Amino acid sequence: MEKWLRYFETNARRVDLIPWDRDEALSVAERRSITKSIAIFQLGESSEGRNLVRFAKEWGERHREPLLVPVTRYFIREEQRHAALLERFMRAQKIPLIETNWTDRVFRVLRKRAGYELSISVLVVAEILALVYYPALREATTSPVLRAACDQIVEEERAHVRYQVERIRDARKRHSRWRAVLTHVGHRFLYAGTVLVVFPTHRHVLRRGGLGFRTFWRRAWEELDGAFTSEPARLGRRSPLASPKAG
Repeated sequence: MEKWLRYFETNARRVDLIPWDRDEALSVAERRSITKSIAIFQLGESSEGRNLVRFAKEWGERHREPLLVPVTRYFIREEQRHAALLERFMRAQKIPLIETNWTDRVFRVLRKRAGYELSISVLVVAEILALVYYPALREATTSPVLRAACDQIVEEERAHVRYQVERIRDARKRHSRWRAVLTHVGHRFLYAGTVLVVFPTHRHVLRRGGLGFRTFWRRAWEELDGAFTSEPARLGRRSPLASPKAG
């Protein structure tokens, strides 16, 4: 956990390189395609994380991981920073914020009643899909502000996914073989269901960003499989960002 504490402490001091002075009005087509979608993602990034901190405290005390709570607090602040970036862009573009959405409510209910392991398993589903969504959002706009914000969010979300996958792997090591298998299968079912919900909800952004359903489905599973099969990556280096191709 020490490496993650150092990572989050360092990243909390990063300089904001978003070119806010280059903000330009969106075209009518851009605004029509991204307004609802970006509002939903901004809402999802804005959780206060009280339940996650509580679960982390219980887990940390049970398994003697005293750094889990401070690392969790840093993680939540980073997610809130993503929400703040999107909110600032939306306010500048006069895109209304939303206070509730049914998909966000479902995820919050799952996390609220989950416990630590299930909570991070639900979270990583959203984080991995964000790695597909934000590059598509980047390609769906010519706004230098939104494109830079997407780059920063993707870079940090990749670190979040590595962190959460490590936590999930550690938790599953504590299970019996059969429980670990059932947990793995259940997680993939949750992911599949979420993928099927995300595409129609955000289809205008995804298609404008070059992702039809088949390409989106393939990339979503590539990200999931890559997250859980890759070796833990070194921290402190920037992740390469790949823009989606038409498909």
